[in-house]
Amino acid sequence: MAISSAPTERSVVFPSKGQPSFMLEGILHYPGQARQAPAAVLCHPQPASSDMQDVLTLLLARRLAEQGLIALRFNFRGVGRSQGQQTDGRLEPLDLAGAIDFVLAQPGVNPAKLCVIGHAFGAYIALQYAPYDPRIRTVVAISLPLFRAIGGLPRQFERPKLFVTGEFDEVCPLYKLEPFVEQQKGPKGIKVITGARHLMRGYEEPAIEAITRYLLRWAEMPDI
Repeated sequence: MAISSAPTERSVVFPSKGQPSFMLEGILHYPGQARQAPAAVLCHPQPASSDMQDVLTLLLARRLAEQGLIALRFNFRGVGRSQGQQTDGRLEPLDLAGAIDFVLAQPGVNPAKLCVIGHAFGAYIALQYAPYDPRIRTVVAISLPLFRAIGGLPRQFERPKLFVTGEFDEVCPLYKLEPFVEQQKGPKGIKVITGARHLMRGYEEPAIEAITRYLLRWAEMPDI
């Protein structure tokens, strides 16, 4: 996979899945030369207080495009200029489904290499939806809100997944994350970002580096 030297980004609009369908806003990050490029869809933290401009989400999307991936970050329903109303996780998986349809329709995408990356609330949505969509080949769950996930995931996601947490994450502490991850089926791993708290403020770079390194390795693995 060739590294792009001149990635670009542009505003996009696409429909959510389900009825009624809502038009969602996003930013598509495109490598300078995209041919059979892996794709990543990024889901932002809690909609009540965050959006696709979340620092980690924005910087990670840009880094992935620099490394040759096509990346889409978007606003869930009721956030920013996205239509609809927030539902606290009940219907937001339909927004992720629409984002996946959109990114896989882009020229140059390798449909066999699709990753979903979620941060906090976005990680919960990713793990809720991913088991039902075989197009998703790996999930990166950053700062998973365990109070939502424990006993609340409808089905196991058996493909590879990486869980990222901060050393001092008060919502996703390592001592609670480890037994949760141990119960998950399929390949899985945990990466702890030293010094970081829940939203990784001030520790975006080490988190981005760890996630990018994982995804570049995954992108080179056949049939995964």
